[in-house]
Amino acid sequence: MGRQGFRAGVARFFRALRRGRDDSTLHGSEESTLVNCDAVCHITRLPDPVLGAIFALSKDAEKELAPGERVKVSRPVEQVVSQVAVRWRVVALGLPDLWSSVDARVRPEHQRALLEWYLDHSEGRPLDVSISLSQEDWHTEGELVLAEVLAEAPRLRCLSIRADFPGADAAVRDACMYLRAPMLEHFSFISLDVPQALTLLDPGDHIYEENFAPVVFTRGVARLKVLRLQHMPKALYPPLRGVTTLHLEEYQCPPMACTRLLALLRALPALANLSLYGDVIASWPAEGALHLPCLRSLRSASSDQAGHMLLALNAPILDSLTLKDVKRVSELTSSLEHASSGLRLPALRTLVLDGSLSVRALGALFCELSSVAKLRLLNCDADEALDLLSAPDRQLLPGLKKVMVHQVRSHTALDGMWAREVAVRVHVDVQWTGAGSVGRWTSLPPWPPELGRVDADDLFMQLRRGAPPSIWV
Repeated sequence: MGRQGFRAGVARFFRALRRGRDDSTLHGSEESTLVNCDAVCHITRLPDPVLGAIFALSKDAEKELAPGERVKVSRPVEQVVSQVAVRWRVVALGLPDLWSSVDARVRPEHQRALLEWYLDHSEGRPLDVSISLSQEDWHTEGELVLAEVLAEAPRLRCLSIRADFPGADAAVRDACMYLRAPMLEHFSFISLDVPQALTLLDPGDHIYEENFAPVVFTRGVARLKVLRLQHMPKALYPPLRGVTTLHLEEYQCPPMACTRLLALLRALPALANLSLYGDVIASWPAEGALHLPCLRSLRSASSDQAGHMLLALNAPILDSLTLKDVKRVSELTSSLEHASSGLRLPALRTLVLDGSLSVRALGALFCELSSVAKLRLLNCDADEALDLLSAPDRQLLPGLKKVMVHQVRSHTALDGMWAREVAVRVHVDVQWTGAGSVGRWTSLPPWPPELGRVDADDLFMQLRRGAPPSIWV
């Protein structure tokens, strides 16, 4: 068997393991027999350090997948390989780094046991922990789970908490208030409960409170860079001075007033990456009032205020802009067309459009953002945008160098990009060969790039899949 055949056999073997096949399935076909008799024989000859390195690489590869591209398996890599054979289990349990990242958002009766297993076998390594706190088990298991996690505060690197019951914010605040987490880099608190009193408020009500004093980890989070909060009335703010990446999400609670936003931005002197999902802001300030001199990346999704936000924004070094599921396309287009001055984004190089936009809106954006060199078109058919860019009489985005396409109906639009000498990368589901070698992609790069990995809860990173149109050949 050649080298490529062996690699293919090993790949099939691991796929079979991850899908949870039993022994009868593994032996039930010619392909499975080849995997079992050849690949396994070779794997058993590998020294323990090499086998451990393979396990670690598999774990790292899974972390780097975008959530929308994650392989659908019932268990993570470390749990699968530790139950294959006695030797594999010994090797896996001897790798503390393999157990340093745990998603314990499982059934309440299993969460504590799973968490204790990882805490024990990670042997003091920096920890990435995700937990869920539900009303049904808060007084039986939930409080103990939270206490066990926070007992490891000195080595927490990433902490993600989801809660779905009234009072969860107060409980988490009280538990975390006087803690010090010297290694914490990422803190996420998602409150899924919306108090009934808030849902009954008048739509014109806003949140005006401008106090962002720390209420959790008040004794210090020297390394905290990433903060993700949902539902502003329940937001748990740690010390903010070192935060460089901020995710805010809002769906049903009253949005914050612009004065509160400005106060929050003043409390974040190091902010370089801002992500707003939903109607976080009631209304954006007047044109020219939103000056963010240090902002490098901005994302906005499902917001009624996207057009006003862009017009208000003055970001001289902004390099990347993402617009996802813009609710009111007509308002966005009208805002751009009737503005007294254009968008003040002179350094913009990367534009990500996620979801469908009208030809009119696309044309308005491309005219305003002429400095864009990299364009990503996600969760939509890219034909209209590519046709606009290929039109010889428009000359839109004159500095465009690279295009990344997720879906397309006709290959003609892609051919037009080749004719313009623009490098094209298409999703693996797009069966197009182009005029030469074609770049392929399967998952989105992390946001922001300096994080080096994708946040599993990042709603901007979800890729919606659909059946390939019949026109694809």
